[in-house]
Amino acid sequence: MADAHNLTTATYNLHGLNQGCSMLHSLCRERDVVFAQEHWQAPFDLHRLYNLCDDSICFATSAMDDVISKSCLFGRPFGGIAIFVKKTLGNLTKLVNASE
Repeated sequence: MADAHNLTTATYNLHGLNQGCSMLHSLCRERDVVFAQEHWQAPFDLHRLYNLCDDSICFATSAMDDVISKSCLFGRPFGGIAIFVKKTLGNLTKLVNASE
């Protein structure tokens, strides 16, 4: 856990959750905060991120909300961001805004 003077962070482009899952697990164990982009999850699949790292709180949004609400998704998925914060820092963490 981070002390008062040392907060460790990382950023990681998953190129899809299936491809980046194992590295994301490692980063969540080693860092206090992990910023992940390009998870490619639809809004109804964000639970996969929320349940990924047991000792982290996850804040995530999908980049496909608008596309899926208009029609069926075709082609490859895209976008999406997530922030993983150690649960020990949960009382210091507040989601201010989440949007596509």
